[in-house]
Amino acid sequence: MQHLAAWYESIDPAGALVPIAAVNDQAVFASGDDIRVPAALPYVIGQAVLGNDSSLARGQIQSPSLRSFANLDVEPVVAAAVFGSPPEAVFHPLSPIPVSGDEAVNVYVNSDPASAAAHYGLVWFGDGPQQSVPGEIFSIRATAAASLAAGTWANSALTFGSSLPVGTYQIVGMRARSANMVAARLVFVGQPWRPGVPAVNAIGDEDHAMFRYGRSGVFGEFHTNTPPTVDCLGVTDTSQTFIFDLVRTG
Repeated sequence: MQHLAAWYESIDPAGALVPIAAVNDQAVFASGDDIRVPAALPYVIGQAVLGNDSSLARGQIQSPSLRSFANLDVEPVVAAAVFGSPPEAVFHPLSPIPVSGDEAVNVYVNSDPASAAAHYGLVWFGDGPQQSVPGEIFSIRATAAASLAAGTWANSALTFGSSLPVGTYQIVGMRARSANMVAARLVFVGQPWRPGVPAVNAIGDEDHAMFRYGRSGVFGEFHTNTPPTVDCLGVTDTSQTFIFDLVRTG
């Protein structure tokens, strides 16, 4: 199991390491700069920091349990509004970093723009090592029409490009693409956690390989009568395209 949480703030850190605000989250506690670690997912399995200015120099994940050893420095950081190709997220599903359930996690950034600039932080929480999924995997295209706004998860229904045979399916990989999207995550019926991926911004962009073809485990399961929806994070966009890697289970 895994969940993608986000932070966003338009800010001028003035060359200091400062926290940014948590993005409101329907699945975990978020308030001010804090997102609380889900008790069922007490590990960090990925992190990323973006800042829309060339001065972005540093990113760091902080929490009380991390500080007892060392706060988690993030590098590379992305000195742009969106990821490159492939996305420069640091994702380590087989090497989880323990944190304490219910403690507050913060994302810190250091940059010195001429005026306030958009800064994003992403943290993937997991329940432990995410085991790869073997088997027959196939990919299917879907689209969404989320109205993106800075610092908000915008939800949308998915429209699949072809009809799946009636049955149950596991999603074991995901590609999310739109011109101005930073990240996307899935919302499954009956599943509290929302696994997600860093976005790509052009059809020719490369994926982050660990998010495809079962390499980071099962994102979730759905029946064709109750497909998942999608949360999208980014700026000023109304059209998104997805590729899902599926395993049929019933």
